[in-house]
Amino acid sequence: MAWPRPDGVIIVGAGPTGLALAGEIALAGAPCLVLERRTGLRTDSRAACLHARSMELLDLRGQAERFTEVGFPVPSFPLGLRGAAIDLRRLDSDFPYILDVPQSRIEELLAARARELGAEIRWSSTVTGIEQDDQEVRLTLADGTVERAAYVVACDGIRSFVRESLSIPFPGAANPGSVILADLHLDGLAMTDAYGDLSQRGMLLVFPYRDGSCRLVLYDYARAEAPVTEPVTLAEISAGLTRIAGQDFGPRDMYWSGRYRSESRQVPGYRAGRVFLAGDAAHTHSPAGAQGLNTGLQDAMNLGWKLGAAVAGWAPGWLLDTYHAERHPVGAAVLALTGRQFRLNTARSRPRRVLRWTAHRVIGPLPPVQSWLARHYSGTSIRYPRAASHAAPMLAGQPAVTGPAGRAQPAAAGPAHSAVAGRPHPLAGARLPRARLIAGDGSVVRPAQMFHDGRFVLLDAAGPAAMTDLPAQVTVLRYQRCEGARLPAAVLVRPDGYIAWACDERDRTAREQAARAAISHWCGPAAD
Repeated sequence: MAWPRPDGVIIVGAGPTGLALAGEIALAGAPCLVLERRTGLRTDSRAACLHARSMELLDLRGQAERFTEVGFPVPSFPLGLRGAAIDLRRLDSDFPYILDVPQSRIEELLAARARELGAEIRWSSTVTGIEQDDQEVRLTLADGTVERAAYVVACDGIRSFVRESLSIPFPGAANPGSVILADLHLDGLAMTDAYGDLSQRGMLLVFPYRDGSCRLVLYDYARAEAPVTEPVTLAEISAGLTRIAGQDFGPRDMYWSGRYRSESRQVPGYRAGRVFLAGDAAHTHSPAGAQGLNTGLQDAMNLGWKLGAAVAGWAPGWLLDTYHAERHPVGAAVLALTGRQFRLNTARSRPRRVLRWTAHRVIGPLPPVQSWLARHYSGTSIRYPRAASHAAPMLAGQPAVTGPAGRAQPAAAGPAHSAVAGRPHPLAGARLPRARLIAGDGSVVRPAQMFHDGRFVLLDAAGPAAMTDLPAQVTVLRYQRCEGARLPAAVLVRPDGYIAWACDERDRTAREQAARAAISHWCGPAAD
């Protein structure tokens, strides 16, 4: 679609978050332009792990298979001390593992998907200015071009130009020391599972790739103060591995490396007028737990369908504010989780090391603890507020927001405050459970199959009849029975796989009336 498109969305930054978001917005039928200052797709690796919840979200769009074809599934996640790990096979998920994929391949697949759906990706496009009013956002590029859009999303990383230009605070602090990241071969270590080791001299983590190489994360205390611009050498890696683990594992054929000094920061608000922040532009943290790329992808899946609804004109006035209300607490929880893990793994005092040993050797292996760790590291434990006004804090000085064509939006009012929504069901806000649905003709349906087009899905255990005259953005599936989970009689599921509304009412007429009210609340009334 030719630009300028003041009714569309511009994304600044073509990393995993920006590219995933572009695919979601294009899937919703909204014009989408991605501006990236790089000259083309990334060739280095950086992040490398996709957790179960990210794979589930890709599965909702029929994309999981593309990633499993190039990735390497690893059934455990190392915590620090040798042998201390999270057993991800405990997960109630179709993806009970981490999938190790170089970030370059992840971006390649996400970019291809976004283009297939009609998004435009423009390389060598550096944003040098931004301004907004209650009608639109205007971006000035280095060549003097001015692009206009209804909304802009900053996905331009930890040093986000958009965030800094709008004077949005990014409170937090740098984590001590620098970490070496390297993609290489280790001849002395079997590439069948992730591996971790930790001593008084540092920590190492290894994540195998499909081709027999691996991602090495090396936190060597003896080299922790090395400048991040200093090149990494095989000799340095060999010495660091020997210091920490007592052997160098035969490193060779290093094809990418870098130093990384992490920070733990989060913006106070994910929205400033018509501008949203996602991924590292909104939050950054220690690499412990491999959470960064995954949190950004999940930001994109939460925000994408909502922006698409806003541009299409059917979004309730409160919907865009739910992005901050839902994702900011998730970002804060990730900062807390990774911070605790980083401090525990880098502790040097004797009392802290005793605590670490107890956590890894005594508490961590307990089955309930293993299950809790698996859910929280994988992201499958995430649920959104059931009863909240969903009103995000606005930054001082930002303009009021109107619709994409300048129409005033209704005042914010979340589901719990709607007269039609009633008391929230206990499952509202939770991830749709893993299940198999048996249709009236005996066919088996995986719920993820129903979300490929990015619409809401109403699951109803009622028999062959189907509701008619519903908004176009809702698909209805009536099924005879459910295997693998216990679902309420009716469940309205959002495009990102989280439950918007549920009902245990057994009377079909009453249940249908309640479902229609919930659909109208979330999606607006059916078109004439």
